[in-house]
Amino acid sequence: MRIVFSIIFIALIAALIACYRNVHRSEKAIASSVGLLICALLPPLIGNLIIIASSEETLSTIGYYIYFLGMDAVMFALLRFTLDYCAISGTKHRRFCVIAYMLLGIDVIQYAVNLFTKHAFGTEPIEVSGAIYYRLKPYLGQSFHRIVDYGILAAVIIIFIIKTIKSPKINSERYSVILAVMIITTVWETAYIFSRAPIDRAMIGFGVFGLLVYYLALFYRPLRLLDSMLANMASEIPEALFFFDAGGQCIWANPSGIRLVNAQEDNYEPVANNLREMFGDYMQTVSSQHEVSVGEQTRSYVLEMHNVTDERQRPVGSFLSVRDNTLEQETLQQEIYKATHDSLTALYNRAGYDLLLSNLDLKTTCLLLIDADNFKAVNDTHGHETGDKVLQKIAEAIRHNFRAEDCACRIGGDEFVVFMVHTGDKQNDLIVSRIDRINDELANAGDGLPPVSVSAGIAHGDEGVEPVQLFERADRALYETKNRGKCGYTFYIENSKAN
Repeated sequence: MRIVFSIIFIALIAALIACYRNVHRSEKAIASSVGLLICALLPPLIGNLIIIASSEETLSTIGYYIYFLGMDAVMFALLRFTLDYCAISGTKHRRFCVIAYMLLGIDVIQYAVNLFTKHAFGTEPIEVSGAIYYRLKPYLGQSFHRIVDYGILAAVIIIFIIKTIKSPKINSERYSVILAVMIITTVWETAYIFSRAPIDRAMIGFGVFGLLVYYLALFYRPLRLLDSMLANMASEIPEALFFFDAGGQCIWANPSGIRLVNAQEDNYEPVANNLREMFGDYMQTVSSQHEVSVGEQTRSYVLEMHNVTDERQRPVGSFLSVRDNTLEQETLQQEIYKATHDSLTALYNRAGYDLLLSNLDLKTTCLLLIDADNFKAVNDTHGHETGDKVLQKIAEAIRHNFRAEDCACRIGGDEFVVFMVHTGDKQNDLIVSRIDRINDELANAGDGLPPVSVSAGIAHGDEGVEPVQLFERADRALYETKNRGKCGYTFYIENSKAN
């Protein structure tokens, strides 16, 4: 039995030494207090190992001195660790610490005096496992030692009880684990004292306590509680969230995600296929925008896929967020429409004209520059309100006499541009007929508006033409139309004019 316990104590000492070496790599503020406590636990463990292994009185007595003085060091370090770990400060606590440290100092002195007075403890030989073992004989000084150490330990336990009760659950979990180990170790040590058992097995508890402090203070994260908190938070997020394992199988989805793919809670098998039907190969995307028909509506979604790796950068899974941004897209489209369209005529405005120029293939585009004839007279004679209605009539005539793919703009007061796409010189007769129809409609005063006419300058794009150059050609052609009496059209031809 003595060999078994010796091996256990050697293993605990080696483990604590390894932890102490690793403590210095931590950048946490609590690391110094943890290191001090682990270092303080080594002497009582070494002392107990000497007592267990020794069959000689002097060596056993030395082991007891190392053990008891080491326990004083443990109480000193434990009190400091407790104040740091539980973030406790204040005058009352400082006074208590001063008193505790003074009592520990007195205890150290009385053990030094014991070398001469023998008032603290002695030893007596007994047989354990077939060999002499020197058991402790406690005297008055030993009672003082136990009162001091047990008093400090009781104060520490009370502090941890208060912190466990009053702290948020995410913190109380780590306090409660340390508290439980301290209570178990205290009960274990008390049982040893009253049982007069030859080997202090309770020191195994102190060694385990040191290992737990090392782990809980520097590395522990309450993963189960964090998982629960994160799941609750994710459940409240309006975005749909889907978590996948390394094989792409859905392992969890929040309520928004379940509703999106019409799945059932706790049955995530259909999720991957349903997502694929809605968004295609979503696993290959990092961030993408998707339009999905839902009944008679079209909804817009933003997909973001995030890969998750372990500490060795090995893929362990992924999660997908799906956000419905239909309203954002509708608002954006409305803002874009307002920015690029004329509020009076609903045609493209100057900004829309510039946008069209940057996106059209000009070499297959025909630009018509259309200007209302004598429009100033309409405003002067009939007023601006009537003038606005005439402009709306012109815009409507342009709109329904050209194709849906053609783009009409109002770039000035009574000046309009039409981009006819995918056209060439062979379509001139078609263009002429449309301008004639527009003038016929504008000449009809059946709607109560004064008759007006328009003049047009027409320029076909060609290879290498610049936007400004194309507009200038149409403007020259329009100038020729105005010079010839208005209410007509002119096609721009290089070095010549024709109508």
